[in-house]
Amino acid sequence: MITPEELDPGLLTMFTQEVRERASEMENAVLAIEASGDADRKRHLQEQLLRVAHSLKGAAGLLQVRGVETICHWMEEILSIAANVGLVLERSRLDLLLSAADAIRDAANLLESGEIPSPAHGQDVVEKLKAVATEGCAVATAGCDDGLKEAHHHPPMAEPGIAIRATDTDGSMRVSAARLDALLYRSGEMLTFNAVMRRHAEQASSLREEARKMRAPGSDPTGQVASVEGGLRQLAAFLRQDVRLMQSAVTALDEEIRLARTQPFAEACKGLGRIVRDVAAASGKRAELEISGGELEVDRSIVSALQDSLRHLVRNAVAHGIQTPEERRTAGRPEKGRILVSAAMRGNRMEVRVEDDGRGLNLALLSAATGESTHGKQAEADILRRVFEPGVSTSATVTSLSGRGIGLDIVKRNVEKLRGAIDVSQVPTGGAAFTLTLPLTLATVRVLEVLAGGHVFTIDTTSVQRVIRIDRGDFTLIEGRNFVRTPAGPMPFVDVSLWLRLQPNRSPASETTPAVVVDSPSGSTAVLVDEITGEQELLARSLGPRLANVRRYSGGMVLPDGRIALLLNVAALAEAAAEVRPRNEVVARRSVAAARRKVLVVDDSKYVRTLVKLILEGAGYDVTMATDGTEALKQLRDHGADVVVADVDMPSMNGFELTRAIRQSDRFTGTPVVLVTGRESLEDKVKGLRAGANAYLRKDQFDAHDFLETMRQVV
Repeated sequence: MITPEELDPGLLTMFTQEVRERASEMENAVLAIEASGDADRKRHLQEQLLRVAHSLKGAAGLLQVRGVETICHWMEEILSIAANVGLVLERSRLDLLLSAADAIRDAANLLESGEIPSPAHGQDVVEKLKAVATEGCAVATAGCDDGLKEAHHHPPMAEPGIAIRATDTDGSMRVSAARLDALLYRSGEMLTFNAVMRRHAEQASSLREEARKMRAPGSDPTGQVASVEGGLRQLAAFLRQDVRLMQSAVTALDEEIRLARTQPFAEACKGLGRIVRDVAAASGKRAELEISGGELEVDRSIVSALQDSLRHLVRNAVAHGIQTPEERRTAGRPEKGRILVSAAMRGNRMEVRVEDDGRGLNLALLSAATGESTHGKQAEADILRRVFEPGVSTSATVTSLSGRGIGLDIVKRNVEKLRGAIDVSQVPTGGAAFTLTLPLTLATVRVLEVLAGGHVFTIDTTSVQRVIRIDRGDFTLIEGRNFVRTPAGPMPFVDVSLWLRLQPNRSPASETTPAVVVDSPSGSTAVLVDEITGEQELLARSLGPRLANVRRYSGGMVLPDGRIALLLNVAALAEAAAEVRPRNEVVARRSVAAARRKVLVVDDSKYVRTLVKLILEGAGYDVTMATDGTEALKQLRDHGADVVVADVDMPSMNGFELTRAIRQSDRFTGTPVVLVTGRESLEDKVKGLRAGANAYLRKDQFDAHDFLETMRQVV
């Protein structure tokens, strides 16, 4: 057997991708065979599967990956027997081929981790394949057995072509030759403009030289002035024309790059058919999957991130929405349930819907679990949305998959990480529908810039309905919830400054307050800000896994002037507006003692520094920042600080070294130090406390309230 060291890294990567893709092709082919009602089509798909197994067998043999080669060999034997005598594989044989595809996918996982599968990989599956192939050889001439049977010819059915070739969403993707040619053409245009700009620069230098000669002693500038003016007019005209052409070329290049990043929505639905099949079989049900809008082109980052959420929703739909055949017959419905996954464009956003025709959500159980009344349509909608809260379930019994509430909070968080929103509703004809509203791309965002509490924030314009100004007399309280009166009717509102525990920076004499009206699953919400400063398209950046639990923000972006703006989570804003609280209640009361405290925040990540600064300033602290331990010590010596909040992993001097240096200093030995780090091990925590830290907090478990409580205790 070949070793990983003997394989060229590039070759190993390509082979790993090939194994993974072939496993997906095999699974799709088996599911297509099982779903088809036409014998001729079944045989055609079996022949396709035979070719896939044969191709992978050859590649695995070439690289001496014997485990994969053996599995493919025995799959090929079974399929060859069926092809030679024109037989169709029964359900039990298809189950075995699916197990073989799973074993091949496991081999891809091993290869991805740098381990070559052993020759005995998938031995249990191989033994079963071998037994079926041997049995098939013995009975092929006699007719059929329980696993291989003669194909009965039926009239051809109008079935859509099933694309078996799969595209990975693991960081790699295929781009068509035509798309690459288009990109090459656009880049060629940009190179042409490079030459044009050089020519303009030379012309400008020539005019500057003429102007210099005009200042020489004894020169007569009369004729030269006209020449320079004419040259400048010509240069300005050329530049205006070239700017228009360059803008057009840059826009076209940007469009081509965006298109090159897209994949069909059907890629996000890979594996859903297998989930429907397996969950239905395990629960004694019958169900089919239908995908609509699979051809819709979507940014690959959305496709990749959407897969887990769709799988969870589809699994729930089959396990807890679709009834058993007996129940459906009693209700006068078809025995086979239906799950529809659809995608459609809605303006500048994409809407994905997962709908089933099952029993729907149990409002009575939800009402009992949440303690809320179901009277009125709005009350029912509010109770339905509670299924996204942790621990809320519609199941009367607790099992490993007990009710639609289990895990839906994770789906909601995943959707919000994509700057999207999710809602749930009952289907009038029976069943439940989950609707996901998502942006078309995660790379750039058209945002509205707003000021709140002296800081700049951004709001995704795809969620913005309009911008309004609210009079002082328009605020009201209805059933314990804050509302503002608008021409469209009462609307819940949230003040961003108070929500983030910042001091509003609005003039007390002002009679009106600017507000941004945003869309949310629960309806329109007014977001109060201090000022609206503009709109532009910016590059969105993730806050990283360490700050994944900070739900108020969907990401960060760098403004043209170098400042950092955090992107507000519209879903979280809407939920804050819906909370019941007294009208004049301040979300966070500032501590007079805290306002006098000076905190030095030390972290090499500008996003983390800015986020911690916002939290501390919102609680009344005075904040200065440093990028590493060396800079922090200098700031301490020059300006002092009451508390130091530091990361551990930093260049120049890490957090442990900084803590020890503070403790060894005569001047600052008593200064509290709080370490906020991504390190998770107990040994690191002990090391930090031994170095002299007063508290040790993990970023992956970061909670603003706990952090502020820790700050209160250490000071």
